[in-house]
Amino acid sequence: MLLGDSTPSELPPDVLDLVTEVVGCVSAVAKPFAEIDELERRRAESTRITEAIVAELANFGRQSEVGVRATAAGASRPEVRAHGEEAVQALVRMVTGWQKQHQARRDATRAQIDQRITMLRQSMHEALERFLLPRREGAPVQRFHRFFDGQRYLDTAVVEPLKGIRVMVSLADSEPEVPRRVRSLVGKGSKVQVSTRLSRIRKIPEPVTTSLDDLLVLDAERGPGRLRLLLAKKVGVLDTVRIEMGRSDDGLLHSRVQRAEDPPIDSPPADLPIFDALWKAMDSERERIMACPAQLVEIALDGRRVEDAAAVLSVAERLMDAHRSTISLLARHSPNPAELTIKVETDGKREEVWIRREELAQHLLGLPEALRRRLSVPELFPAGIEDLLEVKTSVHQVLNTQIVDDDAHSMPIELEPNELEPAPSQGAPRRELVEDLSLSDLVVDDDDSEASGCIELTRVNRR
Repeated sequence: MLLGDSTPSELPPDVLDLVTEVVGCVSAVAKPFAEIDELERRRAESTRITEAIVAELANFGRQSEVGVRATAAGASRPEVRAHGEEAVQALVRMVTGWQKQHQARRDATRAQIDQRITMLRQSMHEALERFLLPRREGAPVQRFHRFFDGQRYLDTAVVEPLKGIRVMVSLADSEPEVPRRVRSLVGKGSKVQVSTRLSRIRKIPEPVTTSLDDLLVLDAERGPGRLRLLLAKKVGVLDTVRIEMGRSDDGLLHSRVQRAEDPPIDSPPADLPIFDALWKAMDSERERIMACPAQLVEIALDGRRVEDAAAVLSVAERLMDAHRSTISLLARHSPNPAELTIKVETDGKREEVWIRREELAQHLLGLPEALRRRLSVPELFPAGIEDLLEVKTSVHQVLNTQIVDDDAHSMPIELEPNELEPAPSQGAPRRELVEDLSLSDLVVDDDDSEASGCIELTRVNRR
């Protein structure tokens, strides 16, 4: 692959697709986060106002209670004095009812906001899942674990697609043989030493071997430079074989075997070829299972579990940080300042692939300024691009602030006559050109998609 100015590069040929996915993922995380931030501000403001109202009502009730009692005590007629305490109790019930109304309204608002925040957090999590899951196969596998629960395998893997971002995924193995037998992995004839015993005649230690062919793989864990296996003929039996293998940096393999409650032994060199074949077979199984359908279970950033919205945003920020240098490199070597360009050679033919910076930048323009500074890349925001794309974000903001009343189903729209329409003096007066239209019936037909105000799907182009 070549950069836009024909400079050789080690970047992958699909680097523009990768950049597009990164920007899209960051946008899909940042926009819900901005809404969550605003919702939390509204929730705190609602709580503050309600507490102030409740406190003022309580003060009002106390002052009114004192006044009513004083008025009743000073009344000349005994009937008024007798009804004074009844009036106080009625006043207390009325004030308490007002307080409960405001508190119920606050609780309803809080419940709606909490429900919306839960949906937004799920949306942020799904955006990361869409980006990270496809990259699990190419990432260094930190740990692969499979466990047979008596009916099926539970397969999980912990991988690090990007430095500092570690994810746990659950995998769905489609292999019909469950559980797997060793002979289906490495073939028949796998016999290894599992312990030693004293010979009856010579009373010297002699090896005790066992066949692995019919043993089932009940538990397996593949970590950096090591492999652990639990084998047995049946599920739930005590007669098990535990194998722990390790491979040094120079490729040398060593193994320890333990049968049931016997002491573990170091495997003799004659058994290492069998264990090497089992190692390779389990690695092949791991690669096959890693390509199966997966689901994101957990995300960790720098060793800390990602749980709240702020942590998810930090993961998106790490994604952008990891690709900033790539975007900067593409921008420096792109002949057209409005594009990110590369050149790909296939079968002796050179093809130019490009994407407009404007199409990438528009995904981030709708963010609050502080959030945009935190997530954007300078090369995507050349001078004047914000003015150029102002219309594309302002339309959504206006519509979002117009429709605020659930009871308002329509709004007056003044129809300006054009040159083909009769002037007010020739036809209907101007006031009759005002019609009450339902927003649900209003359709805007605009052939110019660039001015439509909609954020379009980012495209990678070829020429």
